[in-house]
Amino acid sequence: MIHLDELRHKFDNSPYALHLGMQIVELSRGYAKVKLELKRDFLTWDNLVQGGVIASLIDQAFGYSLNTLDNIYVAVQLNINFLSSPAVGDTIYAESKVLHAGRSLGVCEMTVVDSRGKAIARATGTTISKGPRK
Repeated sequence: MIHLDELRHKFDNSPYALHLGMQIVELSRGYAKVKLELKRDFLTWDNLVQGGVIASLIDQAFGYSLNTLDNIYVAVQLNINFLSSPAVGDTIYAESKVLHAGRSLGVCEMTVVDSRGKAIARATGTTISKGPRK
C-alpha cells in the first residue's frame, strides 16, 4: 500500500524537484498538482520561459500521479501543446490525472495554468507498467 505522506516527502526532496524549485500542492491516488515559481534563469535568448521548464513540470506531475498507484509505471510517450507563454515571477501549476492504469499501460492527461488560471499547456502521456510495486 502506498503512503501518500511518504511519497510527498520523497517527491518534494528529489534532486530535480529541488533544483528547479518544484513543490507538490496536492497529491491523492491517481492525481497530482505541482507548482513552480518562474525564475529569470528559465528564460530563453528571446526572453520567453523555456518550454523545457514547462515540460519538466508536466513530467513531474505526470510521474507523481502514476506513482501513487500500486504498479510501477515508466513513461514511453509525452505529447505537449504549448498554448501561451507565462511570465517570469509568476507561479505555474501542473495537474495530472490518471485516465487509465492497467496491467500493461497507463495514460494521463496534464494541464498547466498560471496563477490567474490562464492555460499555458496541455499534455497527454503514456506509460508501460513494470509490475507491482514491492
